[in-house]
Amino acid sequence: MFNCIKNYFTTFFISYIVLIFTKLIFIVYLYDYFKDASIIDLLLTIFLGYKFDFATSGFVALLSSLFNFRKTLFAFSSAIFIVILLLTQLSDILYFYESSRHIGYEITDTITDMGSLFMTAYSQHTIFTILSLLFALFLFLFLLEYIYKLKVQSFNKLYFVNQFILLLITIFFVRGMTQSIPLNPWQSNKIGDTKLASIALNGTYNIIYSLANKKKQLQPLKLPNLDEETIKLSLDEIYQENDTNITFPIIKSKPNIVFLFLESWGATLIKPYGGKYDTTPFFNQLLQKSIRPTMMIAGGHRTTEGMFAVISSWQNPLGKSVAKTQLQNFKYPSIVNEFNRIGYNSAFFQGTSKETSGTGSFAQNLGFKQSYGKKDITKRIYEENYWGVHDVDLYNFVQEKLNSTLKEPFVIGINGATTHDNKIPKGIEKINFTTDKINDELNALHFSDMALKSFVENIENKYPNTIFVVFADHCGGGVSSMLENYEIPFALYSKQLILPKYYDTYLSQRDIAPSIYDLVIGNYKTSNIAFSGKSLFQDNNFFADFYHNGVLGWIENHHLIQLNLTNNNLKCFDINQLDINETKCIDKSIKLKNHALSFTKTSQDLLFSNKIKSFNRNKYIN
Repeated sequence: MFNCIKNYFTTFFISYIVLIFTKLIFIVYLYDYFKDASIIDLLLTIFLGYKFDFATSGFVALLSSLFNFRKTLFAFSSAIFIVILLLTQLSDILYFYESSRHIGYEITDTITDMGSLFMTAYSQHTIFTILSLLFALFLFLFLLEYIYKLKVQSFNKLYFVNQFILLLITIFFVRGMTQSIPLNPWQSNKIGDTKLASIALNGTYNIIYSLANKKKQLQPLKLPNLDEETIKLSLDEIYQENDTNITFPIIKSKPNIVFLFLESWGATLIKPYGGKYDTTPFFNQLLQKSIRPTMMIAGGHRTTEGMFAVISSWQNPLGKSVAKTQLQNFKYPSIVNEFNRIGYNSAFFQGTSKETSGTGSFAQNLGFKQSYGKKDITKRIYEENYWGVHDVDLYNFVQEKLNSTLKEPFVIGINGATTHDNKIPKGIEKINFTTDKINDELNALHFSDMALKSFVENIENKYPNTIFVVFADHCGGGVSSMLENYEIPFALYSKQLILPKYYDTYLSQRDIAPSIYDLVIGNYKTSNIAFSGKSLFQDNNFFADFYHNGVLGWIENHHLIQLNLTNNNLKCFDINQLDINETKCIDKSIKLKNHALSFTKTSQDLLFSNKIKSFNRNKYIN
């Protein structure tokens, strides 16, 4: 057994050294890409990805151990596997050089086009390729001799017992050791800088993960066919230009921005949107002092889906999230990155664990430089609920960070956990809104509103030059109407900077980014930011969409259509503020159907083909 363990960890640590070595080459060869980072940060980041490196090393060591019963075979197989690791890492460096990302889901195409890719590498990176092959040969010969000296185990009845033990050790590393969830490449973003995250994550692990999850890759849903002429005409109609004499940005003082992703605040539970009970008295008052529409429509049913719709102003994969899929590594427009570009400090805070649905890492993917979760919040007044810390403790932690490390101007995102559950803290008196079982949920909402009140008042007193963007990340569910599953509150509020105004329209979460851009940064249209939403300050003809269990919903000009993508069945409704009544589908409904399909097909095609930057308002450029 001793020889078995010794040989396993010998190949393990050789593999780990190879990974560290190739990460050094990675930094040197792509130094221009990382030149904004200090040498110390670069060197430190090499080791911050130890979980990925240990998992990869364990995988290589396990493969080698399968042949640990004959010296020649063990030495040869170990040398081959480690050299393959080396060449994979070096190949990934070249791929990153060309694409600014590690090889992932593209690995199948990479294997298919191996010959062409090698010749391309040789012609464009000749010295690198030759030196890589020579070093690989040297390493192979060295390993043959070195590993041959090790004692192998006998091929007897204990062989399979030993292999099983090694398998368990490898699973321990692949699982990320002591963490509660399987090791996922998106976790590399937890270090706080997306560029440095590419160093922490070794390319080989990304490849292994992609291959292991190949069948799980997200695929676009099939949509009814539309000809290009119809698509072009529909997009022209959707994105009609509106003349304006406004000077941008509207606010020139570089105000702080607070995005409040109010967890699961469904509009149906809030009185101004038709709710029966006065669950959110503070928000109700805030709404009257804000820029607000009749209603906002969420971009999905999960926090990451709401984040993507808000920050990138883009449609999610229908019924899915970009997070933790092959799409996460694409480059997207980001209102947070636009703030980063002009000198803002940014951070994302959540009351749940940062690993919950990959929210913390995804927030950093979308531009937030720092990410904090419940484990970071050590000072607490209340006990946790089943998901995380209560909003009071989360908001106190945010204020603590603003007082210490996050200096003005700042842009922050906050996603609470109180309304992720239906429990209020011990010692808080429960209100009898109703005898229904929904009463617990209403109390959680009420407690969350109390926490929101204290936070907003504290922030605006200390940082009066602040804009609060208040909305829900998604609905809490449990409602009967299809549309109600996506109706959320929205208020754009600042006591000093914003005059209240009501818009008799339904907005999409995608409209938040272009509106904030116009308000604080500049003209989002002339800046060529590929936001698919519209701005409250210069656009008209607003539209909102949602996807629910095979049905595509579309709201435009006080009309709602619901198109079943499976059988092409169409339902039509008239909207008068909060009143929605089913009506007969007419010619206008067919026009809206074309709008819905044209926009969705365009969005999904560009999303899955990584061509969002080619989206230019009313032009679909392949």
